[in-house]
Amino acid sequence: MDPTTEKAALRALLDQLDAGTASLLDSIASRPREGLLFGHFEQYGLSDLDVALVLVSLKARLSGSDSQLGNELVGALPIGTAVRMAAMNQLVSGSPLLSAGLLLPDVTPATVIDVGSTYFRLSTHTFRSACEVFGQPATTPPDEPTGPYRSNAEVLRDLRRLSQHYRRRAARVFNLDPWTGAGLESADGSTILLESARAAAAHVNRRIKATEDLDGLPLLELKQAHDLDLDALVMLVTVLFLELLEGVGAVDAVDLVKLVSENESDLIRRRAILRPLQRLGLLQLEGSFPGKDLTADASLPNRVVDDLLGKPEIIDSDDRLDFHSYLEQLDSSDPFFFDMDGTGFEEL
Repeated sequence: MDPTTEKAALRALLDQLDAGTASLLDSIASRPREGLLFGHFEQYGLSDLDVALVLVSLKARLSGSDSQLGNELVGALPIGTAVRMAAMNQLVSGSPLLSAGLLLPDVTPATVIDVGSTYFRLSTHTFRSACEVFGQPATTPPDEPTGPYRSNAEVLRDLRRLSQHYRRRAARVFNLDPWTGAGLESADGSTILLESARAAAAHVNRRIKATEDLDGLPLLELKQAHDLDLDALVMLVTVLFLELLEGVGAVDAVDLVKLVSENESDLIRRRAILRPLQRLGLLQLEGSFPGKDLTADASLPNRVVDDLLGKPEIIDSDDRLDFHSYLEQLDSSDPFFFDMDGTGFEEL
């Protein structure tokens, strides 16, 4: 989609909101379905009312108001009373707008009655997307590389960081015992952890999309070969690093599904998410009750570990002979270690 088209559409909707135009919802109904911001709306299946509420919150954020009471948020819509009542339903627990994390309540309202006294704020990710539509790119910390991935190590590092975000979120949302007590505790509430995880995921997705040359990037080659999404990569890398760094050979399958789920509804919807990875031979599920994937232990086949890390170089027969001759000439182990890394045996 042409960025100028999305910019013009967003500008027109915000101008109508400023003017209190009664036909705002009709204009929203004919909005673009692609782009940095509008594509995000489409991804989560937001209704016209949902989008209108996001625009009101965006307008408030641009005016310097970090959060609004639910009554103020709905009352700012240039629509009739009956439609405003319907808009209140878009702000309760489980609604697409809140589940998608575009608007963040201070405490998630359980009923429409609670909406009026609840403060809502626009998520930072949504605000940044709107800024990017108007040509103001989101700022990135100096230590966060951008652009295409240059090495498999970079991909692994970013996915491990993303896994840490997901583990903190899961530990908070699901009180996930395996990932508490391991330096993952956070004083932040679930909504902040949710937003941080989404921002980290968006960062990795941008870098993956910018990477066209996959040569030397076995992890992204694996992603392309099997059409894996980001959550699948995170699950595989999580199991990989649990094995490499913590000596954990298998993970409870249910914990992997919780890892990539934002709430209980998401967990129920995605309960069979591991089956495609099992069918592709990328994940082993063992010890489960028949037909109950979540009771299994999940581990990586050895070949998948090689696929994620990159297969070790094969030593051909000539190299083996040369190496054997080299070893025969050594009087002690010191020259070997020195030749290997230049440090000498005593310094190792």
